[in-house]
Amino acid sequence: MGDAHLEQREPALRDLFATRAPDLLATQELRPRTREVLDEALPGHARVHDDFPGWGGQSNLWWRTELFELVEYGRRDVGILAADAGLFWVRLRPLAGDAPPIVFSTAHLTWPGHPDERQDGRNRRTGQAQRVVAALDEIAGDGAALFTVDINDIGPPLWELGNGGFLDSFTALGRTSPVTHPVSPMPFTTGIGTRLSPLGSPAKAIDWIFSRGPITTRASEVVEFFSAGSAPSDHKPVAATFTLPSGAAPAGAGTTSNQGEK
Repeated sequence: MGDAHLEQREPALRDLFATRAPDLLATQELRPRTREVLDEALPGHARVHDDFPGWGGQSNLWWRTELFELVEYGRRDVGILAADAGLFWVRLRPLAGDAPPIVFSTAHLTWPGHPDERQDGRNRRTGQAQRVVAALDEIAGDGAALFTVDINDIGPPLWELGNGGFLDSFTALGRTSPVTHPVSPMPFTTGIGTRLSPLGSPAKAIDWIFSRGPITTRASEVVEFFSAGSAPSDHKPVAATFTLPSGAAPAGAGTTSNQGEK
């Protein structure tokens, strides 16, 4: 939802990251103003600074500077049907221990209500997930990789990621994910359904943190958070903790999907 209802959500956004700032943060549906809010809320973090509009209007990635340093970054077109969208990634070097660099990445797959998909009924997210796997094969190889996503689906694109060697942070712990969308109650929205249908949105898990390679999942959570009666987003944040190889300190990763960040 981009920057929808940001005036009501901004205090909750700030409170969320003041309460539990992650070591790594991936966002989707980012907008310039929400990026400013996150910069202010995470003074000990850095992010990608680049003139490509997608880093301010689609996604960006933050990392705690006392734990990681940036090696390189990039964006790949994986067929997502939105201006400047794609797979956004960074390669980070841990500053503690002797662990090798890790690839941290994110994407927001096409919404099922996109006009092209409504016209022909063809699932766009399956092919997008295949291209994400192919891109991360090239970028990360056999190294440690994290991929965070608003997948906008509950079937085939998840299977593609699993068959590509990625494991979500709940399956890795022998668990199933709680609901991540929609948040309820949502005090700044009215009515039910969408402009496409009078049916209310079903409760579902569509926000994920996946890992592959030499990295171990230690904990995973769908975060319940309200501040002054408002939620930071219409999606619930997902948080996970991982251990990198070679005795490096555990790293916590977060993904906030939604109305303005993820």
